[in-house]
Amino acid sequence: MDSSGNLLIFNPTPPGFYPSIRATRSIPFITFPEPCPLGMYKDQTGINDCMLYPTGTKNSGNATIQCTPCASGEFYPLGSVSEISQSALKTIEQVIAYPKSPDTTIFDEILIQNMFHIGSGRYLLVSPLFWTLIVVGLALLVVIIMGMLKFFIRHHTCAQIRKRIQWIFKKTDLIREGELWVGGLISFSIVVLVSFAYAFSNAYLKQYPIETSTDSYFACDLSIRNAKFQTHLQTLAIPPPETERKMFDLLNEQSLLLNVDFINTFINCDVVSIQALFSNIWSTIRWSNCQNIDSILSLSIPLPHQHISVEITLAQVQTIGALRIGVSGDKHEEDSYKLQELNFYGSFSKNGSVLAQILPVSLTLTKVINETLSMKGEKSNFSGIYIPTYTIDLNNLFISRDQYIRSTSQAIILSIVLSETPYYVKNQQQPIAKQPEIIFHNVLFTVVCLEIFGLIFILYKLIFKTIYHSICWVVFRHHEKSKKNGEEMNSDFKYSNTWSNTSDVDEHPITDVF
Repeated sequence: MDSSGNLLIFNPTPPGFYPSIRATRSIPFITFPEPCPLGMYKDQTGINDCMLYPTGTKNSGNATIQCTPCASGEFYPLGSVSEISQSALKTIEQVIAYPKSPDTTIFDEILIQNMFHIGSGRYLLVSPLFWTLIVVGLALLVVIIMGMLKFFIRHHTCAQIRKRIQWIFKKTDLIREGELWVGGLISFSIVVLVSFAYAFSNAYLKQYPIETSTDSYFACDLSIRNAKFQTHLQTLAIPPPETERKMFDLLNEQSLLLNVDFINTFINCDVVSIQALFSNIWSTIRWSNCQNIDSILSLSIPLPHQHISVEITLAQVQTIGALRIGVSGDKHEEDSYKLQELNFYGSFSKNGSVLAQILPVSLTLTKVINETLSMKGEKSNFSGIYIPTYTIDLNNLFISRDQYIRSTSQAIILSIVLSETPYYVKNQQQPIAKQPEIIFHNVLFTVVCLEIFGLIFILYKLIFKTIYHSICWVVFRHHEKSKKNGEEMNSDFKYSNTWSNTSDVDEHPITDVF
C-alpha cells in the first residue's frame, strides 16, 4: 500500500519474466508477468526484476533464464543483445600529423652526405663512393701493369704498347689537362662520382611533393624527400590572405552529413525523432537514411548548417552497448583548390557499462589548410579538410548495471552540439631545392671534385715526389760513395801489387851479378 492508500499486489513470476503493472484503473493494482526485455534475464521465481546480462554474455531474444556465452574477439558489452564485430567500433581518422622538416635542408649538405656515404647490403650498392673506389682500384691495377711493362719486360713492342696507352690516358686527363697519363686514369673515377651526383640530383628533384612521391630507392635513406614543412596556427579573427580565401569559402560551403550509430541494440527507426536548434526554436528535421542491421541502429542526418545543435530522441528504453558519431561531406575541386572528402568517426564504449539515457556530446571542427608551393614559380596548390575534437565524459555517457535498473527515464536523448574553433591550422610544403639551384650546385660539385683531385696531384708533386727524389738522391749518393771507395781500394791494391813486382825484378840482376 502506498501513501495514498492504493493497494498493489505483486504476483510472483517464473524465470524469464518480471512483474509488470498494466495501464488499468482498477484497484487494487495487480502485477502480470512480462518477458524480460532484450539484454536482460531472470533465472528464478519471485517478484524481483530482470537483470542485465553480464559482459561477455548475451540474450538471444527470447525469455531465457540463463546467459548465453559469447565468442571470443567480438564486442559484448553489458546487456548485450547480439554478436557485434569489433570493426563496428572502428574509429576513422583522416588526418595524420604533418611531417617535420629533415635535419638538413641545404642541398649542398644533402648531396655531399649521399655521395660520400658507405653502408652495408643495399646501401653499399647505391653508394657512389663505393663504385668510385672500385674504379680507383682498377686504375691502380693498370698503373701496376704499366710499371711491370716498363721495368720487367725489355721488349720494343711492349714499349710501344705502353707509350700508346699513356698517350690515350693523357687525352682523358681532366685533372692536369693532358699533362699526366695517371690523371687520365683517375679522371674515370671522377666521371663515375659526378655521374652518380647527376643521377641522384635528377631523382631527388622529382621527390616533390610528398603526396606523389614514392620510396627513394636511389639513396640509402628511403624516406628522403625534396620537401621541407612548416606548421602554425592562425586566428580566424584576421581575414585570410587573398590566395587562401577561396579555400575558406569551399570549407564554409561544404554540406555536412551527421552519422550516428547506436551499437548493440534492437531499437528501430519507428521510435526515432530528430530536432535541430534554429536560433532559439527547436524544429523537427528528417534523416536521409535510417536502418537497424545486425543490431546497429544507423542514422544519417543532413545538417542545415555547420554550426548547429541536434537532438536525437529514442522513445524506447533498451540497452545500447556503444555509440559511434561521425561527419561526412563530399569533395570538390576548383582550379588549384581541392576540398577533400570528409568521413571521420569517433567510437565510444566503456567496459562493464551500458549507454545512459541522457547523452551530451560536443563536436568541435577545426579547419586544416595545406599549401603546396609550386616547383616552377606558379600558383600554389591548396587543399582543405575539417578535423574533429570530441568533448565527451565517458563517466556521464555510460552508467553501471545498478544505475540502469534504478533509472526511471522513458526515452534516450542524444544531444550533439557542432561548433568550430576560433583558429585554423596552416601547413605549408615547399621544395628544398629547385631545378636551377640543383644544376648550379652540380656544376659546383664537379668543379670541386676536379680541384680536390688536382690538389692531390699537387701534393704528390710538392711532397711525395720531393721525398721520393730525396730518397733516390740519398741512395744514389750512398751508392756512388760506396762505388768510389771500392774503386780506391781496388786502385791501392793494384798499386801495391805493381810495386811488389818491380822490387822482385830489381833484386834478380843483383843476384845474378853477384
